[in-house]
Amino acid sequence: MAFRNKAWISAMSLVIVSTMALTGCGSNNNSSDSTNNASNSSGGNNTASNNKSSNTSDAPKENVILTYTIWDQLQQPAMEAIGKEFTAQNPNIKVKVEVIPWGDYWTKMSAAAPAGTLPDVFWMHSGQFVKYASGKFLEPITDRVTNGELDLNNYASNLGSIYTLDGQNYAVPKDFDTIGLAYNKDLFDQAGIPYPDDTWDYAKLADTAKKLSQPDKGIYGFAAKMDTQTGYWNDMLANGGSILTADGTKSGYDDPASIEALKARYQMIVDKASPTHQQMTDTDSTEMFKSGKVAMVFEGDWRTTDIDSSDIVKGKWNWAKLPKGKVKRGNIINGLGNVMSASGKHKAEAWEFLKFLGSKRAAEITAEMGAAIPAFKDTQAAWVKSKPELNLQVFIDQTADAIPYPAGSKAYPVWFPKEAEIMAQAWGGQISIEDGAKQVAEMMNQAIADNK
Repeated sequence: MAFRNKAWISAMSLVIVSTMALTGCGSNNNSSDSTNNASNSSGGNNTASNNKSSNTSDAPKENVILTYTIWDQLQQPAMEAIGKEFTAQNPNIKVKVEVIPWGDYWTKMSAAAPAGTLPDVFWMHSGQFVKYASGKFLEPITDRVTNGELDLNNYASNLGSIYTLDGQNYAVPKDFDTIGLAYNKDLFDQAGIPYPDDTWDYAKLADTAKKLSQPDKGIYGFAAKMDTQTGYWNDMLANGGSILTADGTKSGYDDPASIEALKARYQMIVDKASPTHQQMTDTDSTEMFKSGKVAMVFEGDWRTTDIDSSDIVKGKWNWAKLPKGKVKRGNIINGLGNVMSASGKHKAEAWEFLKFLGSKRAAEITAEMGAAIPAFKDTQAAWVKSKPELNLQVFIDQTADAIPYPAGSKAYPVWFPKEAEIMAQAWGGQISIEDGAKQVAEMMNQAIADNK
């Protein structure tokens, strides 16, 4: 969340954020009614608004400009369209969409939070949520949920539960994401190899990657990148391993099935079926895919518009499901949330906008403009149709196999940046993959024990 370029997670930005002292991404029977309430409540169609308007019916409403901060420039047009439609219903409330690139986003938010200058409404990623919620920098919306103003049952895959801490709700689900296999049709055609399909397993992936690779020409079959959400976490799950145990009390990195999956991915580098770790550090693996130098790469749906913007691969690539492993088809699902600042000066207006962001209409705009997979139930079809030449349906279909991004604990901000430091040594060849995995497990278990 969704987590959305929805943001592929930069280890460097998470290291920066993890050092900041923050102290004090069901049933749908009532979807239409909930949407109507969300759209109309800004005009006074809820109890709280009616009580307020009955006392100040003759008083002009204050003109307010809300700042809505996001990190993806590609989604800016859709977010501005949502803001414009909200303002049409609430003429006294203007929305200014501000884009801060992912690499700078959390650095600026970490400075703004203790200073009390966070935006009125902004995007939240599950990997950063605990810091901001526990630091009391986010406005709880629990009362809005319990009084019926917001129905969390309107959102797919229990996404409303992601942004909950100590029994308090903090975010309105925005979107969700899963991971797909992007492939270059031209490179497959040149090699006379059929495109990936639902029958593919990891053995087929590795074998095809070897056949497609031409290291002397700088072309590789697969990008065996060192990455979590869009990389080896999916491999580990598919092979029967885990990131964390089901109860979240222990790392799964030292599970033999996890280690086997990590070794299999790294072996593709050894076999020269993938660029080296250094090559993928110097140039992002998806950028290599966009330039026609990599035939296949795991990536999140949020990179669709970015990849399709490349003149080199546009019209010559597509999506497929991730390959099947020994146990299942692994996948990570995440979802972004929209949140309010606890120190905002216009909380009443911010809530009305936050509620509209969570409405069916806002989801429809998001889907129709191809910005992201909206979280609101039964609105995803328009997103799939936004680029009919691409097989976007694979991202929706894979939700059945996916597990939530494992960020829902106070230990996550501690272990996640350290995981990247250790695995970089393994992927760089300084230590073995097995030793790296075991070191990560030991570190994670300590972080979990220290942050119960």
